[in-house]
Amino acid sequence: MPNIHNHKGINPIVCAAMTFLLMLPELFMLRGQIWWEAVVATLFNVCFYAALSYLICILFSLAKPRVERALHIVCHSFLVGYSLSNVFLLLSFNRHWDAYILQFLSETNARESSEFVHTFILSYHTLGLVVFYALFIAAELGGVKRVKPWPAWAKSKVGRALEIAGMMLLVSHAFFFGSDAMTNDERVGMVHSPIKRNAIWNLYQSVLMHKSFAQEFDRCAQTLQSYKEPVLCKELAADFVLIIGESFNRHMSNLYDGAYDTNPRLRQRLAGGRLFVFRDVIASDNGTTQNFKQFLSTASVGEIRQWCDAPLFPLVLRRCGYNVVFLSNQFAGAEMDKRFNASMGFFNDPRIASLLFDYRGTRTFAYDEQLVTYYEQQRKTLEQPKRNFVIFHLYGQHQRASERFPESGTYFKSGDIRSTLNLSEAERQSVADYLNATRYNDLVVDHIIRLFEKRNAIVLYFADHGEEVYNYRHQLGRTDLATDVPRAKREQLDVPFLIYLTPSYAAVHSDMVARLRAAEGRPFMTDDLSHVIFDILGVRTREFVAAKSLINAQYQAPRKRLLQIKKWYE
Repeated sequence: MPNIHNHKGINPIVCAAMTFLLMLPELFMLRGQIWWEAVVATLFNVCFYAALSYLICILFSLAKPRVERALHIVCHSFLVGYSLSNVFLLLSFNRHWDAYILQFLSETNARESSEFVHTFILSYHTLGLVVFYALFIAAELGGVKRVKPWPAWAKSKVGRALEIAGMMLLVSHAFFFGSDAMTNDERVGMVHSPIKRNAIWNLYQSVLMHKSFAQEFDRCAQTLQSYKEPVLCKELAADFVLIIGESFNRHMSNLYDGAYDTNPRLRQRLAGGRLFVFRDVIASDNGTTQNFKQFLSTASVGEIRQWCDAPLFPLVLRRCGYNVVFLSNQFAGAEMDKRFNASMGFFNDPRIASLLFDYRGTRTFAYDEQLVTYYEQQRKTLEQPKRNFVIFHLYGQHQRASERFPESGTYFKSGDIRSTLNLSEAERQSVADYLNATRYNDLVVDHIIRLFEKRNAIVLYFADHGEEVYNYRHQLGRTDLATDVPRAKREQLDVPFLIYLTPSYAAVHSDMVARLRAAEGRPFMTDDLSHVIFDILGVRTREFVAAKSLINAQYQAPRKRLLQIKKWYE
């Protein structure tokens, strides 16, 4: 083993540069924290990263010069990639590397990746970040040549005391890097360690959580396979159409408090008296996958049971005789052999999909109306004479919004956009694109309603989550709501929730008309969607809870709504 005390030592510039690269994302994560928490987090992370960088440099210095140089190149490449990507995520989405980002990357298809690159990666502020990091590395290389190496181990008592303190800090906190995310979190909570504000620890926790998603899928499959309850259904004739929109901020729609004419067709139906608009509905999360898992499950957020430990409602409907058809314009059944892909990876587990659906769509289209037209052409082979439960999952207003509507759907222009913010031309165009996508979505939903207009049917439309579109700040897309400002929840979670009754259904269900009208102002969260559907169709199962059904006289409106991130909406 080389004599450490006589070794060439470590370069303080390299050590400081490594600390800076690790520390920079932490500074952006301080937004929204109480001042004293920010101070504690900063002091802890500076010490933690300085000790970690120093230890890495010591270990590298034990190698031969050529090997040491190669190790530093690899290490710096990794640190630059980690730091740059983390800062990019924090600036663009106020979100650092976490389980949902990992899931998003593993689920994103080529179409979404291309749109993401054009919208965010090739933006000026991203290119500016790349230039900044390039200049930083150049400055580091210049500084290395001007500074003499330090001894690997300090010779003064103060220096050695600092080294020992740094090593003790690292060793003591290795206890929080166990193999189970929940256990790690509990350990940190017990001793109130500031490592909970450390990005590397959070990234490690996210990797563990990402692995747990696959375990949830296994549990979900086991739950579905073991569900043997006989189910009764009062409704013996009606079709039910469930339309799941995407990234729809209801405050951008003039069905609600939006200032632009985004929904002319649905507003016309509203005047007809058979469209019911629910004014206080929120999503339980701002991620598509997390919401899908929760609103398909008969379990609610905050229950002891997780989503995967309760039956999903499509299986319950199939059990009582409904023909369940699922068509998505975001991912197709041909991808079911992949565990994580394209969105809602749990849908792509054959054990789950085969139990939930009688038919699973196998095609996606450039625009949502093409999906509806495809169903219209194939409906004779997809439907049974009555009691069809048809799910349309649209692309809606998903970013990039300009890709969500055909050229003929252009109605709003950048010059039409009014804002108290000093928006750039590109930002105004993004708002106009979102409004055009919303207006096109109005056409698509109306098209679906027309397909069932002459049938005995109910149509329920809601969006998986909302979206920020420069509403009150310069922010496009969704952020980490756990650390973001409270106002962000309004834009990213407030969703439209509509129920339409066809003439033939309304004619024989006057009681339902009255129940829907009485419920329009009640607060609700979409994790309890299954209970509303069961209530409308008269499904009698042990999973149905009348107090969770928005339209039921026994409904218990929550004073506060608990989100999946363990924070209250109100």
